[in-house]
Amino acid sequence: MYTSSSMFTGDVSYYKNLAELANTNKGKINFFDQNQKAFFLDPESDEWFNMMIEYAKKENLEEEAIAELEDLKWKEMPDKLKLFAFDYCIINGESYQE
Repeated sequence: MYTSSSMFTGDVSYYKNLAELANTNKGKINFFDQNQKAFFLDPESDEWFNMMIEYAKKENLEEEAIAELEDLKWKEMPDKLKLFAFDYCIINGESYQE
């Protein structure tokens, strides 16, 4: 029987291996579109929220623009955000650090 801890570890390994194949912007965008779960593996983490704050600062977004982004369907988010999220949450994310 799997524990949630071993499932979490297995998921991290699975998505980490997939992410290593995404070495172009198009690959990173495809990873984002197809692997939403990869960005939310740790239910205790505020990583997505923190990433959105950093993205908003980088892009000088107003609160209204941030709310509009959050209302978009996953695949409808702008490519610029997908690339930023990939780097922030997957490449440099706490869940994916050894």
